Amino acid sequence: MKKLLLALAVIFSASAAQAQLVPGLDRLNIANHLGVGVSASTNGIGFEVGTTITNFVELRAGVSIMPGFGFHTDTDVSFDNYVPGSYTGDTETQVKLDASFKRVQGSVIFNVYPGGKKFPLFIAVGGYFGGNKLVNIKGHIDPSLLEDNPYVEIGDYTVDFDKNGDLKADLRVNKFRPYIGIGTGHFIPKRRINFSWEVGVQFHGHPKIYANDEELKLDEIMGEENDDTYQKIMDKLTIWPVIKFTISGRIF
Repeated sequence: MKKLLLALAVIFSASAAQAQLVPGLDRLNIANHLGVGVSASTNGIGFEVGTTITNFVELRAGVSIMPGFGFHTDTDVSFDNYVPGSYTGDTETQVKLDASFKRVQGSVIFNVYPGGKKFPLFIAVGGYFGGNKLVNIKGHIDPSLLEDNPYVEIGDYTVDFDKNGDLKADLRVNKFRPYIGIGTGHFIPKRRINFSWEVGVQFHGHPKIYANDEELKLDEIMGEENDDTYQKIMDKLTIWPVIKFTISGRIF
């Protein structure tokens, strides 16, 4: 992540230096300022580097990191080769599943100011990429139990543990997600420091459920109890809301 931010800063700095050498570009406000920002949002903690394109447009690119917030739950594990007396007398045991919302996203966004640099209102247009796993779920069982073929049932699916005794599942969205938002404040401030607010949405498509990198069909997960309720819910979860507060500073 540090290397990415450093590379962005170098690219923008080189663009700004080039703009200073080309007659007329400085007056047009093209790549003649460089800023950096730190943000807190529904995407997590963000770091951005930005520059001016014209008096009406700013370009910013950066990285957002969602901390590993999550929860724990227990699920039943079944065994294909169960032999009475081999365990505690049950054909099933339980394993703890750890769910995490941790992910890292990159972004490239244009701030368009309809009123020019004198007015703080802007429309944000761009996209997010990477970090296409919304939720990661992991479980682990003692490898000594693998010879009895342990598995977890998810609807009509049976999900096996790998050779290390691990089980992995996740909820995935599109790898590239268009973004549109509206906000107030200049990323490249007239003074050294600026505060800005922004609200918008990522269009991430229909979430899909994966277990051990295999996509699971929702109607088969629900089995005979499927009444399309969960499918309708999933069909509506096509966007990720973004509420963002940024502190940015102008380097030059």
